[in-house]
Amino acid sequence: MRTVAILTVVSVLLGACLNVPAMAQQPASGRPAGVNAEAPQTRGPVRNLTPVVGQEIVTLRYFKIRKGSFPEFLKASQEGVWPFFEKIGARIVGMWQVIPAPGESSASTDYDEVYLTTRYAGLDHWAATRDGAALGGDGPDYEALQAALAVRASLTLESHVTFLQGVIGPLPPVFMPATGENFVRKD
Repeated sequence: MRTVAILTVVSVLLGACLNVPAMAQQPASGRPAGVNAEAPQTRGPVRNLTPVVGQEIVTLRYFKIRKGSFPEFLKASQEGVWPFFEKIGARIVGMWQVIPAPGESSASTDYDEVYLTTRYAGLDHWAATRDGAALGGDGPDYEALQAALAVRASLTLESHVTFLQGVIGPLPPVFMPATGENFVRKD
């Protein structure tokens, strides 16, 4: 298990460093891939069972998107995708646009890069979210999800996801700059 986790982390780092994402999946229907587009005909109200305990995973999803479209991409995520996914039990950690490190040249002039991290109760949970209507119903929030996914798909050039399993550290990062005071030793 430890070897798989290490290989997964190495894969993520290599993929990020080499910048070799897979092509985004876009079905012939033009609707976003990975979510039940036929929900109105196949789903209805939902009643859920009790939560299933699993070994939590985190997904690291990479997007290469059209240059300058990050604000629109983020807005669609925050307003349409994330509320539905949180309703069906996923927990969004965050979404970040790649920026150059201090002293490095600017980011690409052709596209923007984005990473999204989401927590799931386990691999089965992630797989079940591919048919969101089966977990959360096909009401107005599902329609908002579909519209937001369509916006994201229209802005996405490439995308891929990596699965991670491990332990979240006990303390958040803390940056405590020095006060700038000068201290004199008193003997």
